[in-house]
Amino acid sequence: MKFGRGPGVLPLLYVGSSLLILVLILWSQTESYAPGLLLGWDSSTYAYLARLVIQNGPLAMISTWNYPHLSVLTLAGAGLLIGNLDLAERILPVLYGGTVVIATFRLVRLTAGNVHVAGISSILTVVSLNFVRLLADLNRNLLALALIVLYVPFFVKWKTGINPTRAVVSLAWLSLVAYTQVESYVLFSLTIIILLMRSMQLRSFLTWTLLLAGPFLLELPLFVNFVLDYGQTASLTPKTATTLNGFAAFAFLGGFLIPAVAVGVAISLKQYVKRGNLFFGFWGIWSSVALASVLLPLSGILAFPPERALYLVPVGALSALAVETISVSLLGVMARYRSG
Repeated sequence: MKFGRGPGVLPLLYVGSSLLILVLILWSQTESYAPGLLLGWDSSTYAYLARLVIQNGPLAMISTWNYPHLSVLTLAGAGLLIGNLDLAERILPVLYGGTVVIATFRLVRLTAGNVHVAGISSILTVVSLNFVRLLADLNRNLLALALIVLYVPFFVKWKTGINPTRAVVSLAWLSLVAYTQVESYVLFSLTIIILLMRSMQLRSFLTWTLLLAGPFLLELPLFVNFVLDYGQTASLTPKTATTLNGFAAFAFLGGFLIPAVAVGVAISLKQYVKRGNLFFGFWGIWSSVALASVLLPLSGILAFPPERALYLVPVGALSALAVETISVSLLGVMARYRSG
């Protein structure tokens, strides 16, 4: 059994510690505001829209938006369930963020095969300031990210072996992502398409392309109006940052981890190109697509503030993968130096 690969209490310690940090961060954010106030602009908007759902009904609001806005519907349902909409808006980010932490731990462990690297990734994810920004009030982004990271292992497993049952499950899950935040879904779809292009298997490519288009085909009656009125229906908040400001925000939020992120992207792409490892491929291409969407006019076409795409870059996972590779290389150099 190789170091860090065996079962035991370590996963619980790593994930438990990460979740504790998450709760403390969210508690400190909540305490920094006056009682009864929600943190940030977006949280208040979600609560307002959820109240409209409760007053007018979900079908009426979906018809008004020409888009399901699944995160808002979830908030409305949770508010009705516990009888307090503002409290639901404070609880759901913990669930979404916790899901991202657990799913990231699992995916990095599948990538690196080492529980310690996965543990470091979960801790770095929680303390990276771009994740803290998502946790604060960007609940749509956070839920979409959680759904995406949860789905990746299934995509890797089913990439070339899709059957009707897996196709139905995939379509349902992809629809959840698409109906939560269409912008994140577009970036995820581009990531999957790029990963599929490497194998050049036409049947697999066409199957997955149809599955990725499926969520929009399912809501085709709404989709035409959705496209025509995209600026109002897809974005709950207006575009507030230029490309330069988006990169400045990411540089500030990523902080000292930026060099590690760059190394992590390079390592992931190298492993994917050299060995065809789809887990590494996801980390490298997903991050590259998010970064490219800021440089290219994609974020403008999507009416997506550039920093929102940059917040999706998996800082914790990439940094942990970079730390592992660098440490292994340094240990190798030291071993050769001692033996020589």
